[in-house]
Amino acid sequence: MDESRIIWTGNLNDDCTAEWNGMMLRAEEMDRLQWWWAVYDADGEIIDDSNRHTSERFKNGKIARQAAEAAARQAITWKS
Repeated sequence: MDESRIIWTGNLNDDCTAEWNGMMLRAEEMDRLQWWWAVYDADGEIIDDSNRHTSERFKNGKIARQAAEAAARQAITWKS
């Protein structure tokens, strides 16, 4: 399992992405104080996203990015 640091690019206050271990992570502000995040596999299919966590509110980019990173790290453990 690759524990390397995930590097986000783009506008961290609006719409950003990261490439990590063959996956793409994305976080985007959808409405004021409401962020969406997703993790995609190498084929561009969503592995997990914030829509599957409807009880959770992602009120800023940092929280959304952390959730995407956690989901990506969890996906790596599923592959192992």
